Amino acid sequence: MSKPSFHLRRATLEDLELLRGLWQIALFSHSDLEKHLTEFQVIEGDDGRLLGAIGIRIRQENAWIHHAAFTRPHTGIALREILWDRLKSMFRQHGVHRMWISQSEDYWSAVGFRTPTAEERNSVPPPFETLEKTLKVFVLRDEKSQRMIERKMLELQSLREEETAQLNHRTRLARIMAWSFTGFFIVILIYLTLRSLIALPRL
Repeated sequence: MSKPSFHLRRATLEDLELLRGLWQIALFSHSDLEKHLTEFQVIEGDDGRLLGAIGIRIRQENAWIHHAAFTRPHTGIALREILWDRLKSMFRQHGVHRMWISQSEDYWSAVGFRTPTAEERNSVPPPFETLEKTLKVFVLRDEKSQRMIERKMLELQSLREEETAQLNHRTRLARIMAWSFTGFFIVILIYLTLRSLIALPRL
């Protein structure tokens, strides 16, 4: 079975009626979701028909994926596989480190979402913490590794700057020595020339 092709776009007021029907089928409270319409990405097929919708809320280095719903359950899994890759790419561009969900479908666990550690729970930003009991996390970027990489990069940059400074210092010393030797030879040459001129009348 070939995977469906689709594209994502931000939901608008024109999509609200279709989204209400989709949320009602998925047993979501559409009256609450309507207040967050701009958070939703509409999933459209090549023919322009609505295939699904998914909510995305980004806070600093965290992203919450919420209220994913699909019009055709039999194509939902195939849609999720493609959608998952696009979401990861989108979140990387926004500098997201952790993704959170509160939905309990097996699919999310299969792609790597897990119960957060105590340390991760302490970093849950508002309004995600209101769903703390049902939240699962996917670590897109390891912050400790990221900080270690940044520290190494700073060390390498500092080392390069130090090497550049040492090279510039040696270059200056070489130039000073070259000019000093040149000046010394010029002085000697002038001295010998003057001695020759003084001795010339005697000859």
